[in-house]
Amino acid sequence: MKAASVSDDLIFREVDEDVRRDQIEQYWKRYGTYFIAGAVLIVAITAAGVLWRNYQTEQREADGARFEHASQMAATDPAGAAEVFASLAADGNGGYPALAAMREAEARVAAKDQSGALDVYQRLAADSGIEQGLRDIAALKGGLLAEDMGQHDVAENLLTPLANGNGALKFAAREAIAGVQLGAGKRDAAIATLKSLSADALAPAGAKARAGEILRVLGAEQE
Repeated sequence: MKAASVSDDLIFREVDEDVRRDQIEQYWKRYGTYFIAGAVLIVAITAAGVLWRNYQTEQREADGARFEHASQMAATDPAGAAEVFASLAADGNGGYPALAAMREAEARVAAKDQSGALDVYQRLAADSGIEQGLRDIAALKGGLLAEDMGQHDVAENLLTPLANGNGALKFAAREAIAGVQLGAGKRDAAIATLKSLSADALAPAGAKARAGEILRVLGAEQE
C-alpha cells in the first residue's frame, strides 16, 4: 500500500507538471507576443535615451566649435562672423543661441551694420525666454547704439524699462537716458533725470558723481 501511494504521488506530480506545462504553453502562445513586444519596447526606449544623450553631447560640442570659430573670425571678418553667429543663434542648443545672438550684434557693429545690430539687440531685449541679465545687457547696449544712430525715441524705449526695474544695470540705464534726453534737446528732462540720480542714496558713488558733474557743466545745480 505504501509503495502504491508513492507511485500514485509520482503519477499525480507528473500529471500536474504536464498540466502546468500545457497551461504555460497555452499562455505563451496567447500572450508571448506581448511580452516580446514589451521587452523590445523597453530596449528601444533605453537605447533611444542613450542615443539622445549622445546626440545632445555631440550637438553641444558642435555648437561650441561653431561659437569658437566665429569668435576667431570676428577679429578679421566681422561680417562673416556675424553670419556664423546668426546661424548658431537660429539653430543652436542650450545657452548658445542667446550668447551667439549677442555676439552677432557686436560683430555687426564692428562690420558697420548698426541697423542689423540694433535689430538683434531689440529682439534680445524683448525675448522673455532668455535670462533677464542678458536681456538687460541687450537693452543697454541697444539703447546706447540707438542713441549713437540718432534714434532717440528707440533708445529711450529700450532704456526706460531697464531704468525703472531693479536689475544691476538700472543706474547705468538712468545715466544713459539722461544722455539720450540731452541728445534729443530735452534739457529739462535730462536735468530732472540727473538730479534724481544724484540724490538717490542707492546709486553707486561713481554714477552720482558723474551726474553731479554734468549738472555743473549744464549750470543746473541750483535749478
